[in-house]
Amino acid sequence: MSRILLLSLIATSAILAEMDFDSIEVFANELKNGEKSFLKPGAITSKSELNSQNQSIDSIVRSLAGSYTQIDQAQGSVSVNIRGLTGLGRVNTMIDGVTQTYYGTSSDSKGFHDFTGNLGTSAFGAILDQNFLASVDIERGSFSGANNAIMGSANFRTIGVDDVIRNGDNLGFLGRYSYGTNGIGPSYMGAIATKIKLENGSNIGVLYGYSGKKITQDYKDGSGKRAKDATFDINGDGQGDLGRAIDVENLTQKPKNHLLKFEYSNEDHAAILSYKNHSNYLAKRKIDSNSYQLDYHFDPDSDFLNLALLASHTNTKQKYDKIATLSWVSLKQGMQFQNKATNFDLSNTFKFNLDNAKISSKFGLNLLNNDYIRKTSDKDFATLTTNYAVPQGKQKIRTIYLDNSLEYSILKLDANVNFMHWQISGTKGKCEMANTLCEPKEPGKIKKNSDAINYSLMLGVNLHEYFSPFVSYAKSTRALNVQEFFHSGTVYEDINTFLKPETAKTAQIGFNLHKNGIFANSDVIGFKATYYHTKIKNFIYDRLITKEALFLSRLNGNAKFRGLEIELMYDADYFYTSANYARQKANYPLSDSMALDWTNGPSSGVSQFSQLPKYYATIDTGVRLFGNKLTFGSITKITGKAKRFNPLFEYASNETEFKRVKTQDLPKIPTVFDF
Repeated sequence: MSRILLLSLIATSAILAEMDFDSIEVFANELKNGEKSFLKPGAITSKSELNSQNQSIDSIVRSLAGSYTQIDQAQGSVSVNIRGLTGLGRVNTMIDGVTQTYYGTSSDSKGFHDFTGNLGTSAFGAILDQNFLASVDIERGSFSGANNAIMGSANFRTIGVDDVIRNGDNLGFLGRYSYGTNGIGPSYMGAIATKIKLENGSNIGVLYGYSGKKITQDYKDGSGKRAKDATFDINGDGQGDLGRAIDVENLTQKPKNHLLKFEYSNEDHAAILSYKNHSNYLAKRKIDSNSYQLDYHFDPDSDFLNLALLASHTNTKQKYDKIATLSWVSLKQGMQFQNKATNFDLSNTFKFNLDNAKISSKFGLNLLNNDYIRKTSDKDFATLTTNYAVPQGKQKIRTIYLDNSLEYSILKLDANVNFMHWQISGTKGKCEMANTLCEPKEPGKIKKNSDAINYSLMLGVNLHEYFSPFVSYAKSTRALNVQEFFHSGTVYEDINTFLKPETAKTAQIGFNLHKNGIFANSDVIGFKATYYHTKIKNFIYDRLITKEALFLSRLNGNAKFRGLEIELMYDADYFYTSANYARQKANYPLSDSMALDWTNGPSSGVSQFSQLPKYYATIDTGVRLFGNKLTFGSITKITGKAKRFNPLFEYASNETEFKRVKTQDLPKIPTVFDF
């Protein structure tokens, strides 16, 4: 169907291109917050001025169509969910253009084999501080550059010198402080920047920022019950079970963040050298992350030379207490789990003008080295060469990409392609089970690699300010990562050595509307609607193969995702409103590890426990007074029917086959009004 739509729109566009249309001009001198999304074809959403937002990063991401978050309070990171999927390679989450590879693993809340406690969890996420964020760009269903994602990407930009210094001043300060009742805050930050213009026209800028906050789960719910006194509702009867309460003490955190940037620019060159530090103590482990990054751009006003370089190195350590346990295994001597990630991207953009057609081609090379290292002096723990809680190994991804853009009359065509070679390597344990998935049976080092060609096609037709349709089709592949390949999901070391990477094919169709001067000279309206359909081949899930040994194997299957996304904004300076609506439906095999019943079942703490709601929407409306210096507004959050995975895992009557994990309807989620 998608190919028929694409061919039909291409044919229609070719006819329309011969017609005489009046030129379409954008009268606004400066784009308003989020306005650029309605000027671009495709499912692209942007939100700027985050440094003036009082909403949490969780609320901000969920207010963008097709985007959601899965917040694991035991990780101290943000996991972006796009159209129902999350995790490394399913969503490419970036900070300042650098892919985030952090894999957090929390310790258990109780001691060794204390079944009244909570099993630790593991999840991919991005370590970021909202106080330092300036904007976020989210792209869904299509891609550009070196892409290792099947659903989309999210890029968070941190503040720079020009975000702190305003009106051409040489010195600036940006600060914020917030505090609330019921376990909210405090949260604070301060950033100072200076900028000097030299006689030769060059600019030098320096920025330093410090941020901190307190996050606790010691709150009262709507019924007045404190979280530390509540217990998990395992069987869905509305009553707490097994005496397992939220571990408030271990989930209290006080993260600290430092941001340092040096910026230099002149007529041809621009460079930013940045350093980010994050330190935290959470779930019986100290988390320390240091990131170094260089961005360089050389643009000598040439059609054939426009060079861009990005080089970064991130080292994140999780140092566990000696009293901590991981999946009921006592560490005794403590442990350190380290992630070293190095990213290098070099590209050049060529521009051509042929018979009123504007052509742009960007050719680039991207290298990603991702290494997970486990260190411990505990001999008992070290004997588990493939410990399922913190698997170690290396991931390498090499990508050559070519992004092409063609603009002719009312047509805009983006045709992007990349060639990706990936490899993972590590140590495999002994295959204990009698199955054909784990080969060879002997322990030892193992490597797995593959190649993939990915492409993304996007055609937009600028028919009118009120109607600019677009259609796209993309094929994308995600490389296998260390955690899903070397993670057996149980205390045994069996893995599926024949696991294949996921491949997605996504078709999208929609249209944009963008118009200035509707009711006044300075107002603007924007509207975007997108329908998507994604098929995933070799979708990765896990299944309990044998009950006696609890071999939880990663398997490949098929999945389908489809939905509708709508975005609306109107801004008249003194009055503004924006709305986002997403409705989705997914069909994919559920993982047995999604059950929480770790006493009798296969839970391993590595999967999400809830699905996206059937629909969700956010409406933001307000007025600006005194020359935009004072704003009154309200945000309405609407959430439709939602489900969670049944936390109970049941065996069939013969105890040789297993019932698949099912879902449970969650209670109706109330509409939230935030003034």
